[in-house]
Amino acid sequence: MGDDVSARAPSLGLLDGLKVLDLSLWQPGHTATQLLADLGANVLKVEPPGGDRMRPVADRFANFNGRKRSIALDLKDERDRSRFFALVAEAEVVVEGYRPGVADRLGVGFGDLCAVNAAIVLCSITGFGQTGPLASVPGHDHNYQAYAGAFTFPAHEVPAPCALLVGDQGSGMAAAFAILAAVLCARRTGEGEHLDVAIADLLVSWVAPFGPLDPRQPSTPGIEALPGMGAFRTADDRYVELGIFSEDRFWDVLCECLGLTTHVGLDMSSRAARASSLRADIAGAIRSWQRDELVGLLTSRSVPVAPILTRDEMLEHPNFRARGVITTGPDGFRAVAHPIRYAVHPALAPGRAPTLDQHADVGFG
Repeated sequence: MGDDVSARAPSLGLLDGLKVLDLSLWQPGHTATQLLADLGANVLKVEPPGGDRMRPVADRFANFNGRKRSIALDLKDERDRSRFFALVAEAEVVVEGYRPGVADRLGVGFGDLCAVNAAIVLCSITGFGQTGPLASVPGHDHNYQAYAGAFTFPAHEVPAPCALLVGDQGSGMAAAFAILAAVLCARRTGEGEHLDVAIADLLVSWVAPFGPLDPRQPSTPGIEALPGMGAFRTADDRYVELGIFSEDRFWDVLCECLGLTTHVGLDMSSRAARASSLRADIAGAIRSWQRDELVGLLTSRSVPVAPILTRDEMLEHPNFRARGVITTGPDGFRAVAHPIRYAVHPALAPGRAPTLDQHADVGFG
């Protein structure tokens, strides 16, 4: 008989025993340490006396600081810095989001940490990294997107960033990945690591492959050159997003469903060559459909299509409740859960964020 995973007794989180000191004051660091806390890591927020800068944004703070502890320390104060280093001696990871050079000036840079704990992993998350011409340049998510070529350029309109904070969220997930790789190495070798996570670097690594890096290679048609991709308005003034790239069979089924049978049989190159007129025909046909009815039909025929949901619609969609990524938090309201499912050691349910300095007397406790 195979092992019945569902019948096993509840176990500790995947990262039970991992001690993390979180000095970060913004969302990238909060995201990284929240992902670790979801999996059982013991995350202690080291906040300045006035508290984390995100505390006034109550909803966001609660969703990215659940199950963490809090201690308020002034790292410019010698006694508080001594208390901090006592915690460093216990920890495996320190996360910070200061501008380059600030940690060293505070006396909590990588060299200072290694003097107390040679195996410590320091993760520094900044906009443009610890080195390079832009290292000292301040910014927020949209500034990093702008430098990374991540804006879209609609015809005759102002260039637009992604509506999501993709740099903040993405860098947090990348940092969590890098932290765990470094912890594995530190446990094996006894050597610490300084991780230099630059938000702009991450965005560049996502943007750059979409187009030939080698000028000798031919360009790939963009979305605007493929009539089976992009957003289309429906009769109820909502939108659907089609996702037919190179798949000829999906194109044929789409045309059959929309009554555009004269366009059946066109391959990708033919569609690209006639993109403007074909897109107009597709748009006209879709304009006679209600959004959800069209999505239901096309989905039943395995055509890549999605309703373009508002945030409120997304929060009510049954898929995300069924998956558990939107769940009920400890206060009885909706909350965001860990985004990955684990069969054997599930992530912890969302927990409460700490009050400022709540764990001053117990530390990692």
